[in-house]
This record gives sequence, structure tokens and C-alpha cells, in this order.
Amino acid sequence: MVSMIEKELKIGDIAHLTGISEQEVRTLVQTYDSLFTYRTIGRVRLFPQKAVGIVRELVELSGRGLSPEEIAKEIKSGKKLAGSDDAAEEIGRTAAPLPPEVVIDLGVMRDALARQERRIARLVEDIEREQQRRVEEVKRLEKAVDDLQKRLSRQQEQLAVVAEWVDYFDLQMDEVTRPVLERFRRTVVKKNDPGQSSGRTG
Repeated sequence: MVSMIEKELKIGDIAHLTGISEQEVRTLVQTYDSLFTYRTIGRVRLFPQKAVGIVRELVELSGRGLSPEEIAKEIKSGKKLAGSDDAAEEIGRTAAPLPPEVVIDLGVMRDALARQERRIARLVEDIEREQQRRVEEVKRLEKAVDDLQKRLSRQQEQLAVVAEWVDYFDLQMDEVTRPVLERFRRTVVKKNDPGQSSGRTG
């Protein structure tokens, strides 16, 4: 069972072994579908090893100018397919054994890897945009803090000027009001001590 699955081939394997493109292999399989046996797993077709010989025969007979009907008749006649044994040896040398439950389609793998690479690229772009946004936000915050510090410094300077003016006006008020208070005190003393006043006159 394991041996049979190990020798099953995908379109890409057949193209590699026969030296033609995958699209050409697909075209041959579609055109001469009755000549091929295969099983499908999802969207993947798995061909027996003899499919390599069939494809080689189709390529060779197509080069002779035969019609598709003549080619199909030639192959169905039971003629031994050339190169099938060589293909078996080549597969045995190049193919790594896989457990029966594992069937890998290289095309599917490439598509999956490409999707992952695109996702990674998008994530990297998102991260870079987020980092740039954070850098700009930090710059805005730094500028706002700097502006606040400048405003605070200006306000402190203004408060210092105001404080100086308050001290100055306090001193001026003291100078203005002191003579008035002195005169007021003398007047109060005279009224409260009439004897001293009469003694001076008498």
C-alpha cells in the first residue's frame, strides 16, 4: 500500500519527468482523458507511474503528425509504453518516501507559501505604519510639553514682574501713609493729655 502511494504522481511530477510544461501535461490529459487513470484528493489528481510513459508516447506520436484519434488508437493497441521503467527508476532515485496519509501538492504548497508571504508583508507594513504613527505621536507630545514649559516660563516671568510691582506699590503706600499716621497720633495724644497743653501755656 505504501509503495503504491509513493509512486503516485502529480501533474508537476509528470511535467518534470517528461520535460514539458505542466500546462502541456494538463492539455494532454484533457485531450486523451480515456488513456489515463487517476484518483483525486480534493483538487489534486494523482496518477500512476505509467502516466509518464503515456505522456511521452503522446508527445512522440504528436510529433509524427498523427491525428488525436490515430494517436489514441496507437496507444490503446497494447504497445509497450516506452520509458515507463526508466521513469520508475528516476522516481525511486529522486522521490522521498512519504507515509500513505501524506499527499503534498507542490502547487498548493506554493500558493499557501505565497499567501503567507503576502500576509507577512502586510503585517510588516502595518507594524511599520504603527511605529511611524507612534513616532509622530511622541513628537507631537514632546512639542506640546515644550510649548507648555515655555508658557509656564513666561507666566512665571510675568508673575515675578507683578510681584515686583506689588512690592513697589506697598513701599510707596507706606511712604505716603506714614506722615498722615504720625500727625494723627500727635493729635490723639494732645486730646488725651490736656494738662500738658495748659502747662505749656500757663
